[in-house]
This record gives sequence, structure tokens and C-alpha cells, in this order.
Amino acid sequence: MSKIGKSTKSRILEATECLVAERGFDAVSLRDITSDAEVNVAAVNYHFGSKEKLFEAIQCRYIEPINDERLRMIAELTNAGRVAAVREILEAFMRPFLTVVKRSEMSEKLFFKLMGRCVIDHQGGLPEDMIPGIKKVAETFTLALLAAAPNLTTELALWRLHFTFGVMAQTLLHGDLLHSLTDGACGDPDAEAQFQAMIDFCEAGFLTQKGAGA
Repeated sequence: MSKIGKSTKSRILEATECLVAERGFDAVSLRDITSDAEVNVAAVNYHFGSKEKLFEAIQCRYIEPINDERLRMIAELTNAGRVAAVREILEAFMRPFLTVVKRSEMSEKLFFKLMGRCVIDHQGGLPEDMIPGIKKVAETFTLALLAAAPNLTTELALWRLHFTFGVMAQTLLHGDLLHSLTDGACGDPDAEAQFQAMIDFCEAGFLTQKGAGA
């Protein structure tokens, strides 16, 4: 990744993104970041304040646009009181990971690992700036799911949305691990094929009558 012509702040962000994607937040030191970005520790402190705040900036940089696109897509699906299908709702929840935030120079696999880190490595909690957007997404998608599957309770819809989030995060972060552990027996589907398979799986979970009301 060329650093020519990039600002100090951009170099720090991009170096951290690649390192965190590969190793996870805890395994990356400030020395690793400053060495890769070709800056000093003072530059990190000046732009972000701490390593923890730097990671929060990366989370917000990617997750906030995802949530904005999720809300745009679900609003379009439910415009004028339309009841969207469960599959449409799940697509609006997942597809932004493929279509909105891939603006870095990382490879596809490394990029998806970073997305997995962003949604899993919360370091004890979510950045405060992200919480209102995440709450809005949860509320909006839960209402859409209750309309699409009236047999669900709010509690059940929330848990099944939570499980969907987990499926997506696990696949983003560890999709290549399955290929390694099975010596390739699982195949090597591209991102779109994995996306459709996740929707198939999660749609079946939402539509099952087990645990739902009559």
C-alpha cells in the first residue's frame, strides 16, 4: 500500500486497519502501528489520543456508513407502509458490508477480516458515537421483522437478529478458517455466494415456528 501523498492521519488509519485485520486489536502494539505507518508515537497521540481511540475511529469509519445504508435500504423496502419479506430485510441488514465500505486498498479477504474485527472486538464496549446508530438499526429492523413474521415476539425477533449478526461476524472474520480446517472440502465460494448462503441460513431461522407464537 503506497504511502506517497497520504496524510499522517490516513497513514496511521490504514496501517492500523491492516494490522488489526490480520492479528486482532490486542496483538497489535503502538510500535507496530508507528513502524508500519512510518510515524512516531506523538503523531498517534496527536490525531487520536490513544490506541483505544484509534481503534474506535476505525470502527466508526466503517460501521457508521454501514448503518446509514441499512436504514436507507429498509426505509426503501417499507415505504408507504409496505411489508417487506424476511429475506429482503436480511439482505438490507447484510448487504451494506459488501457494497458500502469497501473503499480501502486491502484484499477482499483482509477487508472482511477487518469488518469482523470491527463488529466483534469491542474492547469492553462500543464507541459512544456508534450506540445511537446501532440502537436505531435494531429498533427499525425489529419492527420490519415483526411485520414480516407476525408470529414472532419482540424478544424473539431481537434474539434472532442478534444470532444473524453473529453468523455474519463469524463468517467475515473466520471464513477462511473453515477452508483450512476441512482441507478445502467446504469449497471456496466468493463473497456473494457466501452472502446468499448466510441469508438462506438466517431466513430459515427467522421463519421457523419453534419458540414462536401461534
